[in-house]
Amino acid sequence: MLGWLLVRLRYAVVLFWAMAALAAYFYLPPLGSSTTSSLSDVVPESAPAARAQSQAEDLSGSVEAPAILVYSSPEGFTEADLGRIRGGVQHLNEELGRPYRLQRAVPLAAQDPSDPTRVDRSLLGNKALPVLLYFERGTRLTEIVTGVRETREAMGSSSPLRTTVTGIRLVQYDTKVAIDGHLWLITVVTMLAIFLVVALTYRSLVAPLIPLSSIGLATFLTLRVLGWIASELGVNVPSQIEPIIVVLLFGVGTDYALFLLSRTRQALEEGSGRVEAARLGVERVGGVLFSSAAVLIAAFALLVFAQLGIYRALGPGLALALCIVFVVTLTLVPALLAVLGPAAFGGRRSVRWQTSSRRTLMQRSALIAGVLGAGLVFAASGSLGLKVGFDQLGNLPEDAPSVRGYEELTEEFPGGILAPVNVLVQGEDLNERDEELLRLQGELQGELLDTGGSAITFGPQYEGRVPGVDFVTSDGSAARVLLVFYDSPFSPEALDQARHLQEDLPMLLGRAGLGDATGAVGGQTALAAAARDTSETDLKNVAPLVFAVSFVVLALLLRTPVAPIYLLGSTALSFAATMGVCTVLFQNVLGQDGVVYYVPFTLFLLLVALGSDYNIFIMAAIREEVERKPLREAVPAALARTGPTINAAGLVLAASFVALALIPLRDFFQIGTAVALGVLLDAFVIRTFLVPALVLLVGPKGFWPAKVRP
Repeated sequence: MLGWLLVRLRYAVVLFWAMAALAAYFYLPPLGSSTTSSLSDVVPESAPAARAQSQAEDLSGSVEAPAILVYSSPEGFTEADLGRIRGGVQHLNEELGRPYRLQRAVPLAAQDPSDPTRVDRSLLGNKALPVLLYFERGTRLTEIVTGVRETREAMGSSSPLRTTVTGIRLVQYDTKVAIDGHLWLITVVTMLAIFLVVALTYRSLVAPLIPLSSIGLATFLTLRVLGWIASELGVNVPSQIEPIIVVLLFGVGTDYALFLLSRTRQALEEGSGRVEAARLGVERVGGVLFSSAAVLIAAFALLVFAQLGIYRALGPGLALALCIVFVVTLTLVPALLAVLGPAAFGGRRSVRWQTSSRRTLMQRSALIAGVLGAGLVFAASGSLGLKVGFDQLGNLPEDAPSVRGYEELTEEFPGGILAPVNVLVQGEDLNERDEELLRLQGELQGELLDTGGSAITFGPQYEGRVPGVDFVTSDGSAARVLLVFYDSPFSPEALDQARHLQEDLPMLLGRAGLGDATGAVGGQTALAAAARDTSETDLKNVAPLVFAVSFVVLALLLRTPVAPIYLLGSTALSFAATMGVCTVLFQNVLGQDGVVYYVPFTLFLLLVALGSDYNIFIMAAIREEVERKPLREAVPAALARTGPTINAAGLVLAASFVALALIPLRDFFQIGTAVALGVLLDAFVIRTFLVPALVLLVGPKGFWPAKVRP
């Protein structure tokens, strides 16, 4: 019925979607205006690091400067250089000369916080001097960038004195710029890849225009609708979401379009007219597409049960995206095929695999399943050395402004200045317990040394020496100790150390004589550690739910509870093998510090969902064939019919995710490479060889309670 309605109203369907696109363009905002890169927006509020961030408001002064202006001189500072710096800092702190929303500018070597222009030479580095820039409360990221730009213009520099900038907020800005500036390139490259793969598959220059039309429309509508939802709810969407949505929509949308193109061309080869062929295409594959979309949408929707903000935003966003691409593809593609008919295809010759060779190969199903299973398990063992973290600095390209500023800074100062760790203590009469707080600093340093780290500690005895930071409240209800790590505050080792500090803090407080107090570890390092650990917990909690949903949909579609067991088992092997290969590739071959914390979770989610997609397509074809053939003939016949389509779909999906590597950020390189490798493994090994071998190995029992000829 749906196919008949779509082909009869084909021109109205095309016009409807064209009007929908125009309405979205004029009335809905783009998603980019609501994105964020801040860790504090993704870590759950219940995490100790997040609580520490909010509780620290009882103490005045920020533990980290949003931006740092770094003066440097290869030849060392002269008195004339210091005079220029002193005059510039004084100008920044004057009411009339203050840049946009800048609250104060303080050299880290300030001798007197009340007079930040007086620099203590004993605290001054020989070749670098950081000026901490503090902005008004509530200043947005773009406003901070504007203020930093005006600050650099106001301060100026003359050779050999030079200025660079860094700071955690500028690191986040550089991340956002890298994503926004390359999104168009990802779109273009992905479209070219789709055009080439579809054109070669169907030997036509017209065929690729059909999926590109539906995918382009679905992607545009999705981003506009998500932008509108984010704007209405007043929420920030992690900046990593948009590129992932774009490539997933292009990949999955092409898969769905290829399935429709394949069945429509099959009907044309059987002698149907263009309108009838488009109708048959919808009726033959519509149920399969619906089942596939149901698995994907349900899997993504389950992310509402995750704790990490990036997953809670990613899940509903992807679920909505899949709803839109499913509806657009299922309606617009048949309408376009009904209009174009045979003109969409370059010729009637079908691209099929050799059934006889596949049948011979399938006679050794036990050997194939055993060899491939062993190979996948061996590949999975590579993840035994997996290190997970999120180095926000290492994530950026070397020429990013904040990275250059950080390199200048660390020539003379510890890297932890960028993001000090804030140990917050809450109790009673802390303003009268200086000895206990001093012992706590020693305990914290000892704990760091035991875990292979080291840091400079600042406690109440430094009151007045750290610009603008109070260490104890006036009523004695809260105190803080700052830890400035010597090395990068975002390395996997630093994240481990922050986690150990949080776990052992109650014991350390007790040994310091503060057993009646409570404590929490905050700061960007602690937030990154919390994000990593929460992601691991989310994977353990959400994975069973995703498998359960996939099992139910597969069982209903195939009308058996047996086949979904080994199908999902093959998908789990595919994920484990891909993760093992990527661990070796990223850490051992490319020498990267580790795998970004959300890569394993995202890889699992996408491979299980997309693997179920291919499972549904191939198993539906096998079930269709076994109705008229014995199982050993049905499997090769189904492979011959679906093989080219699955391979083309896998190539397109892999190319879509590889395009993410065009964003010059390590996390996108890792996730794009990992998903692309996983999809290729899934399409060309798992679904092409392992799944058919398992179907034949299990035999008719895999279709119980249905009766199937062996």
